[in-house]
Amino acid sequence: MTEFNQDKFESEAKKLVVKYLNYKVDEKDVSIVWFSKIGKNAKAMLSSDLDYHYFEITCFGEEGKYVVGVYRLVGGDEFNEEEL
Repeated sequence: MTEFNQDKFESEAKKLVVKYLNYKVDEKDVSIVWFSKIGKNAKAMLSSDLDYHYFEITCFGEEGKYVVGVYRLVGGDEFNEEEL
């Protein structure tokens, strides 16, 4: 990857999520929750409303290499403002 292209990165990241989920999920069903770029490297957190996983996609720009981290929510609590 010579020059960073954010649209290309976002598209590739969504494709990796679709590939990982391996069922009827389309790129339009995947959302980018957070994105950051430092130097030639980029990272994004993605999710899908059709699944309970979060995906961390990192692109190492010098190498043109993508790394996928997968996280699953296994529990959680809800709090009202009064409880905080």
